[in-house]
Order: sequence, then structure tokens, then C-alpha cells
Amino acid sequence: MSLERLNGIDYSLYSRDNFDNTVKRQKRQNNFDNLVFIKRPDGKYTVMTREQYIRLISELERRKRNNPVPEQKQDPYELGPTDGKSRVIDVDNVSDPIHPGSSAPKENACSPDKIQEYKENIEYNNGKVDDFKQGKRGDCYLLAAIDSIRRTEKGQEILNKNVQKNSDGSYTVTLPGAVNVRNHYIQEGDGDKCAITGTYTITPEAIEKAKSMSGKSYAYGDIEVIALELAMEAFRAEVIQTNKALGIKSEKFIAGQIAPRSESDPLSGGQMYDAVYMLTGRKSDVYIAPKEKRKNIKLYRPGEYGYVGEEMKMKRLGTLKAAKKGIVEIEHIYNKDSELQKMLDKYKGHEDEYSITVGVIVAKNGPDGSTKAGGVHALTVKKITDDYVEVVNPWDTTKVERIPRGDFEAMTNQLHVAPVADNTELKDINQTRENNNKKGFFEKIREWLGKLNPFSRPQEPPYVPPNPFTPPNPFRPKFNPFMPGHHPIILYSD
Repeated sequence: MSLERLNGIDYSLYSRDNFDNTVKRQKRQNNFDNLVFIKRPDGKYTVMTREQYIRLISELERRKRNNPVPEQKQDPYELGPTDGKSRVIDVDNVSDPIHPGSSAPKENACSPDKIQEYKENIEYNNGKVDDFKQGKRGDCYLLAAIDSIRRTEKGQEILNKNVQKNSDGSYTVTLPGAVNVRNHYIQEGDGDKCAITGTYTITPEAIEKAKSMSGKSYAYGDIEVIALELAMEAFRAEVIQTNKALGIKSEKFIAGQIAPRSESDPLSGGQMYDAVYMLTGRKSDVYIAPKEKRKNIKLYRPGEYGYVGEEMKMKRLGTLKAAKKGIVEIEHIYNKDSELQKMLDKYKGHEDEYSITVGVIVAKNGPDGSTKAGGVHALTVKKITDDYVEVVNPWDTTKVERIPRGDFEAMTNQLHVAPVADNTELKDINQTRENNNKKGFFEKIREWLGKLNPFSRPQEPPYVPPNPFTPPNPFRPKFNPFMPGHHPIILYSD
């Protein structure tokens, strides 16, 4: 039984009746404030008190728990054959599971009147990742990671290198993080139990089938993104098989051990840091909101602040060490608001060097008209300033939202940051940045001291040996340690 609270109709109905201004009217008014108008499935209206409404909702939820609707059984995802080096993804490995759906808007889903438009858009293949829209699968974690990587110059190079179109129309996708996981298992002596390949060959027929399902089971707008979705789907199915062979459970933060929530839909549900590691082989710094903040976290409402170009109390855990053998995908975990602010300040102005994604909770309207928390969702952080943060929703990567920084910090459930440049390049970048910061700091100190002491002399030019034929200057003051401005100052630059 579906119920709908009719907001705004209560007092409009009441005002139609002409009651005398008496004690009886006031009594009826008080009683009316306690009423709830319900729209029934047959279109008629029912009136009940708030207490009756609450009891009815509680009873419906109790019946739903005691008599759950039996889920339709689905076959597990079927892995394709492998030659030991590459996994083949063919037509039978392109899945169309029965899934609850993402929180993406309905217009993103594939509809008959848009199929041709989708196909024409997907046919545009320029060899790099372009804008796209999330389908009905819950793979926002992967799409946000892809979007954050492709927006950097080095990240686009990594994706272009790892997604190659072959002469026969097939695609070969390499996941660097998955390759690292396979090499780790081989070194540990578990290579015979490891089903993870890290390289995936997608046949032309599989590509065509996935294209026809774009906007529904796969993203719409870019063929390279669909290829990455197919590869990631096969990889996560390999993780399930590997964990079973090794007798291990899903372990968060450990590469190649984070199993999906469903064997029939291995693509849905995941972590951004895991996707970034698989796509680049780079580890992340992670902020996770504490329990107290999550209870009253600010909900994310898409488009609440308009789009750019249109009118419109926690503890730092330190370096994480693996409790079990495996490759740790993250460098540090933070869970203080002050640490979140430091992370934003640290990467402000350097968004083109890092993959930055944020986890939020999407607002949904409850049956009684109030705003309730919806599903978790992942966004790409495009720009950070002192006043606002620009984010991109994988529902439509052509739109950029500008959120006030205070509201962004209040709605941040998780923040994942990973470098996309090589370690040597990042070392040079960070060293240059550190030197510039030091240089600017000491220049400000010298300038400040010069203004503070009016007796200090400006810096003298380089020493030149005196001319023996030039008499000494009798007006030049001699060094006097007790004279202001002659005290030596030691500045530490290390």
C-alpha cells in the first residue's frame, strides 16, 4: 500500500469551511493540526490522526520485514576463458542483472526514443575518455574515479595507455592495480589459486552488446568508459573466485580482496580508492567521517547550488599497516574535521596532479514529505578554493556544481585523494612546492624585520677589494655590537 502525504492541502481545505469565531472553532482547529491527509492507491483521500498514521507506517514496515518479497534468483556472473595472461570478455560475459538501480535520474536510462541518439554518441571514438552519464548500475565509485583521473593530463595518458582498440575492433584493457595483485599472489606462492589476470580482451560482439545496453547496465556517452566498466566487472568476479580458492573473506583496504556485494552483479557497489588503485596503481589518502558526524551529516541535493556556466570531531589513525598479507591500497586514514580541512588546503590549486573523489549521501523525499537520507554516492572534485568546491556528478559529467566550502565539508562522508603522476614526478613537484614555500616564508621574515628595525641598513652589495689609492671613508660607521641593527640574525632553512 503506497501512501502519500499531501503537504499544503490541509489548511486550504480547512479554510473552505466558514466556522464561527468561537471556542468550538478553536477546539476544532487544534484537532485539525493533528490530522494527516492520505492519498490512497484508488485516488481517494483518507484522514487520520498523526498517531494513527505513525502506527500504520510501523505496521506496514513490520509486515514487510516478516514477509519479505522473495528476490528473483539470478545466475552468477560468468567469467570468460583465459590463456593465463588475458581474460576474454565475450557476449555471454556482458551482464544485464536485475539490480535495484542507482540514484541516477530516470532520464539517464536508455529509452526507445533515445537508443539511436545514444548509439550515435557512443560511436564517436577519439581514443580518450570523454564526458559520460551513469546508467542504472550502482558503479558511481568507478565512474567518479574515472572522471577524476581523466581530468588530469597524466591521468588521461594513463587511461589512454591502458585502453587500446585493436585492428579487429576488439579492445584490450589493462588494470595496473590488478596486475600488481596477480604478481603479489605469484610471489606468495598462490599463483595457481589466483584467478585475477589484470588484462582483459573485449570482443567486438561484446562491445556492440554493451553499447545497446548503455544508459541502463552501462554508462552512456563514451566507449572507453564502457570498456573500463566491462573490465572492472570481470576483475571483481575474479576477486570472488580468488577469495573462495584461498579461503579468505572480503578485506577492505587490501587490493584484490574487496569482493562485490553480489555475485550476479559484481560491478555494483565499491570504494573510490579501490577503483583508483586498479586504474592507476596509485595509493590514496582517505578521510572517513566519524559516526557522530554521519548521524547528522548534511545531505547532498544535486543541483541545489546550480551549475557553473548556468543561471542559477575525529581521530587521525596515521599510516595503515596491513593486518593480513596483501597490498594495502591506502597511505593514511584521517577522521577529524581539522584533517579534512588540511587535506582540502593541501590539494587546493593542485587538482591537476591528483585524483580527488568525495563520498556523499543523496537526499530523498520520504513518504511523509520529509527529507530522508537516500543512497551513498560518489562525486569528482574538480576545483578547491577557500570559498567553494566544484564537484562533478557522474550522472552527467558535463555539469559542474559549485558548493560553498562549509557546506561541502558538512556533507563529506569520505574524501579519497591519490596521485596520478609518477612518484619521481610527484617528488620533484612537491620539492619545488616546498622550496617555493620556504623561499616565500624567509623573504617575508626579512621584509618584516627590516620594517620592524628602522636602524637596520639595507643589504650591502658584494664585497669588492678596496683600492689602495682610495682613502678610507671616515664617515662609514664601524661595527658596534651594542648599536641597534648590528645584531646578527640566524635563519634556519632546513
